[in-house]
Formats: sequence, structure tokens, C-alpha cells
Amino acid sequence: MNYYDQHVHTYFSFDSEEVFENYLKNEPDFFVSTDHFDLKNPYSNFRDDIPDYQAYLKKLKELTQVVPKTEFLKGIEIGVVPGQEAMIKEYLSQRPYDVKIMSIHQNGRFDYMDDAVLAKGKYIVAKEYFQQMSTVLDSFFEGDILAHFDYGLRRFDFTVKELQENYEDLLIEIFKKVIDLEMAVELNAKSFLKYNNAELYAYAMPLYVSLGGKEFTLGSDAHVAADYQNGFHEMSLLLKNIGIDKLTVFQGKERFVTELPTITMS
Repeated sequence: MNYYDQHVHTYFSFDSEEVFENYLKNEPDFFVSTDHFDLKNPYSNFRDDIPDYQAYLKKLKELTQVVPKTEFLKGIEIGVVPGQEAMIKEYLSQRPYDVKIMSIHQNGRFDYMDDAVLAKGKYIVAKEYFQQMSTVLDSFFEGDILAHFDYGLRRFDFTVKELQENYEDLLIEIFKKVIDLEMAVELNAKSFLKYNNAELYAYAMPLYVSLGGKEFTLGSDAHVAADYQNGFHEMSLLLKNIGIDKLTVFQGKERFVTELPTITMS
């Protein structure tokens, strides 16, 4: 099995209008979209953003008939705020997915990408963000992948030194919990390329490995088809440089180990 993008958004997400057909021009052997699930989402005026599961199943069935060479899987990106765990678990208990990404996007008051964080200051926001992530990992066990560990830092310029001196203890706590839960850690292309956080990953991924972490995924976090598998070359090089040559693929109750993808720079 070749590795394939496990973090992709379509029009089933509140922040994307992309159609499946445009992604499928890449002719993948497997395709999974991981559309957003965010309750009381500040981005949407505190609306519950929940993908339409029945419409999703119908679309995948249609695509299976049109593109029989591609195997379609069901995915979701779950934004978790403490206090929402029971509602999310109830939703998931009735709707099976092949891959479940766990993310920390917001805290019930603001999204960590909102302008509101700028008034609070980067050290306060980053501490709150990492503490929320650690708390969620104590109470929510449904995720396969921890996405973009740096999401709450994206509106600021953080150096590796600042991350290490201020938050290494929290990161160790988080990564130990990820390992205990047998989750994978995602390298996120938006973080690498758009938000210039590759150096933070170059620091954090060896830290995760030093604690016994072995499972990694690459995700483009594409919201348009042009970004499909974006950043895979750069992120694969980082992993190679720290001695990692395998990735994890999730397919329902099974997980598979694949080689790093061979992606050429355009």
C-alpha cells in the first residue's frame, strides 16, 4: 500500500467548497476526506458544524460506481473542547469512520486563529492551548491522529528556544498521552509551508520519538484540490533526517505501516 493523504477537506466542511471530483483527478488508490466536526464553533457564530453523514455516505457510494479503481474511506476531523466529549462520543457511536483526526481548534470562546488571541499575548494563549490539548487527551479516546500540534501557535512567531523553554514539560505530557492512547502524530503541511513552523516540528518530532513515539502521518490539510499531498516532500525529509522511514495509515479498526511517499518537487 502506498501512503495517501489522510487530512483533506471538501464541501462537507464549513470552510471548504471543494468537490471530490477535483481531488480524484490525482487517481489515488485510496481516498479519504476528513471534514470538520466542531460544536458551538466560534468561526461560525457558535453554530454546530457537523457534516451531513447520510449525504456523505450517498456521495461516496456514487463515487464508488464512477471511480471503481479508488477505494473510498470515511474520515472526520473532530475539534474537541472540554465538556463536549460525551456529545461527540454519542455522535460517533452511531456513525462509523475509518479515520478520526483529533484537533484543538477553539476553546468555546474563540478559535485559536481568531484576532482575539493577539490581545491576550502569545505565551498565555500557547499555555492555554497546550493545557487544553492535554486535558482533552485525558477524557477523549476516540482519535486516531493528533493533528497540527502547533495550531494554537499559528498567529504568533515562536522560536524553538521559546517553545522548549516554556512548554517542553507540557509537550512531554501530551506526547506521553498520545503514545499511551496509541495515536499517531501528524505533520501538517499548512504548518510547514503557510505558517512557517517547520522548525517547531523539527524540534517536537524528535522529542516525541525520544519518549517512545513511533507513529506518524502526513496531512496536507487541503481545502482545495490543488493542495492535495502538499508538503509531503518537505515533511518526509524531516522524518528521514530523524531516522523515521515509516508512516501509519488508518482504515477502520485496522492500521497499516507504509513507506514514506516518493514525492518529487515541482
